[in-house]
Amino acid sequence: MKKYKNLQIAFLIEIFVGFGTIISISIIGPKALAALAVLALRPIILEKEIIKDEKTYFQFFYKIIQSSLSIIFIMIVSLIIIMQFIPIWSAKLPPSENLLVIILPFFLLTHGVIGLINYSNFELKE
Repeated sequence: MKKYKNLQIAFLIEIFVGFGTIISISIIGPKALAALAVLALRPIILEKEIIKDEKTYFQFFYKIIQSSLSIIFIMIVSLIIIMQFIPIWSAKLPPSENLLVIILPFFLLTHGVIGLINYSNFELKE
């Protein structure tokens, strides 16, 4: 199995694509979700290498996915509470259709940030 040789750049690409897609969606609307296609360039740009210790590598990515999904879950629950129980704040949010479209780029942004933060721990274990 192979991984990206420079995981820091891979996580930075996720951060930039996620943030750029969120900005695009807020300006253009749900059609801007096509900006995620930029992420498909990542395998072309970055080199890959064979994973030396698969167990440590998969534990690292499990920790990142678990943290990212927890943050997304908290975001979704917060949005539902705001939309249902706080009508004053609900008026300031974009339409609910656009909120669901923002979840995927926000996940990319969160995954990239958490991966970048936890990368130093992963590097020490290798």
